[in-house]
Amino acid sequence: MTKSADQYDQVAAAFADVEAIISFVRENLEWPSFKNLLGDLRGLRVLDVGCGEGSFTRRIKQLGAARVVGTDLSPGMIALAQQAEARNPQGIAYEVQDLAAMPPQGEFDVVTAIHVLHYADTRETLQTMANTMHANLKPGGKLAILSANANSGEESETAAGFRTYRPANPKEGDKFKVAVLTTPPTEIEVHHWPTETIIDVLQTAGFTNVSWDLVKPSTAVAPADQDRAARCAKNPTSLTLAAIKQ
Repeated sequence: MTKSADQYDQVAAAFADVEAIISFVRENLEWPSFKNLLGDLRGLRVLDVGCGEGSFTRRIKQLGAARVVGTDLSPGMIALAQQAEARNPQGIAYEVQDLAAMPPQGEFDVVTAIHVLHYADTRETLQTMANTMHANLKPGGKLAILSANANSGEESETAAGFRTYRPANPKEGDKFKVAVLTTPPTEIEVHHWPTETIIDVLQTAGFTNVSWDLVKPSTAVAPADQDRAARCAKNPTSLTLAAIKQ
């Protein structure tokens, strides 16, 4: 997973430009959909794996979680998260950890994984990620995932500010590039994991009650933004999954 760390250290260096692009779909589709999935977090312990610079991690804490730990394999991204914590302390702990090699961090009520699974380079790595998330949950704990939609459409990608270069008829694990449409474009390498594959590895890890849904626009989208949000929602770039550890 070193490649992912290196490329996200590069993204961290140009984060302001990337943030300006990705904020629209995050604010108007991804976060509202994910927040609904999370439900009531008051008093709960939450582990946010693949937390990046902590945008979602901070929101999770603001929903009332008692303890929040964010992990990411990119030192650059964790540095940004720690800087944000220093500017506005919320009591969030951030650690450099690779989900594919992370030891147990404790028993959490909720584990969240936001745009991290598509960095698994093999099905074995994807399974290890699922196993690790399962190991960090208490019995009855909830897994909440925001992940790439492996079948997203070109119109929604363009409206969201992305360009996806999937191969024709991609197979499980195929590597391809995604470009955030900054100037010049910011490219990252990801892997093709169909939703059915993700569900299978979660069930193999021991999760039950696995469900998924495409992200949808918030009911609070500003009138001037509703057309763009509707285009983002046509076969959107992201989906949510939920599962329970028995």
